[in-house]
Amino acid sequence: MRTRTSALVALIAAMATATLVALAAPVPVLSISDGGSEFVAPLDPSESLTYSYRQSIYQVTVFEELMRVDGGIGIRGVRSSDVRSVEYFGWKGEPRVGADGLWSEAAPPTVSADRELVIRITPAGEQRFATARWSMALRPRFGETVVRVRAEDRPLLVAMLESGR
Repeated sequence: MRTRTSALVALIAAMATATLVALAAPVPVLSISDGGSEFVAPLDPSESLTYSYRQSIYQVTVFEELMRVDGGIGIRGVRSSDVRSVEYFGWKGEPRVGADGLWSEAAPPTVSADRELVIRITPAGEQRFATARWSMALRPRFGETVVRVRAEDRPLLVAMLESGR
């Protein structure tokens, strides 16, 4: 009987250890914080992230295609219905019209990644972050303030507890 009890205790201890190790494993996330509250969502290294907003000069929606790069966030390219808002980036490339009717241009390789993005949320900005798995509008969530956006790794348990906060 004692051998069975010892084996059962050892099995339970092994399962608990494996569970704790799994919950402590780092997972990739995107965090958006105004210093008082935070939104956390999954963001895999190969996953596309879109930051969209209403451009204040030309009054059109701009879609910045972002990605995780070297511990930060980099820009892959930009799309918009108005070529001027694409040319506004000043990359000296040739914007082209895609099948979706939007002008687009890829970012040159010389554009570096940022450790974090600092974004001022504006009344008419219509600012949103989205992946294929989730979407979050900034103003309804945070109000008119400044947020810091980071691509980082957090322990799975922490990411699960913080997700969508």
